Amino acid sequence: LFADDAKVYTRSDSEGATAALQNDIDELQDWSDKWLLRFHPQKCSVLKVGSKKSDATYYMRGTDENGDVCTLALSEAESERDLGVMVDGGLSFRVHVTQMTAKANRMMGIIRRTFDYLTEDIFVLLFKSLVRPLLEYGHVIWQPYNKTLVAEIEDVQRRATKLLSSLSDKEYPARLSALRLHSLEHRRKRGDMIDLFKYINGVYKTTVPLFQLSSNQNTRGNSVKLAKEQCKRQIRSNFFSVRVVNTWNSLPDLVVTATSVDTFKSRLDAHWATLPTKYDPDCYH
Repeated sequence: LFADDAKVYTRSDSEGATAALQNDIDELQDWSDKWLLRFHPQKCSVLKVGSKKSDATYYMRGTDENGDVCTLALSEAESERDLGVMVDGGLSFRVHVTQMTAKANRMMGIIRRTFDYLTEDIFVLLFKSLVRPLLEYGHVIWQPYNKTLVAEIEDVQRRATKLLSSLSDKEYPARLSALRLHSLEHRRKRGDMIDLFKYINGVYKTTVPLFQLSSNQNTRGNSVKLAKEQCKRQIRSNFFSVRVVNTWNSLPDLVVTATSVDTFKSRLDAHWATLPTKYDPDCYH
């Protein structure tokens, strides 16, 4: 889909996977040379994901200092940007969270230096338009399960709300309530439910099914109850298709059977109106 975003991947723990991946790289390079869309080997890299990483080295054809054709080993990267999200080898997304929060803090610095006096209405407008999108982009992919990372993200909003002199003496939950701003932790959970609703109702089109309806309707749950995958690793249990199941199954029929996305949002907000994490995130407890 994007000329500068080509990826080739495979599992490296299977027999012959390394040779098969190298063959795919060679075929992709042959195709690119034929259509004069050549890859730059020095700008290509290898990202090995998982706890059991192979020590294989991969190669591409390139040119040396004299312009002669040669074979170059691809460098290994600790993390790589993929459509705006920094993916690291351990899938902790710590690099992404660090970069994202730093960018959001810089934006808050610009707002603080630009406006001598901020009213509550102007602050909310600026924060929602310029800062919060930086903290929420692609959250379905990188949503952290580590409390330290969750708190690092929430700290941006916590510090930002202290800029208002009228609220600086109040606790963080009280500031959020006065501004009618939800905690970022709550908003990510809400975003998960909205994306899941879109997926179940065909708004999102995918080639690989992520969810299955539960065959066990004897226990409590709604009429769109989902089956949950059994996971041994914490990383897998935090994957989107696993982490959202319990929350979705706890929603009442009135919410999950909504006829449109906007109706689902309004019913979900009404159902979660008294949820403690709405203004008081768990990461601070």
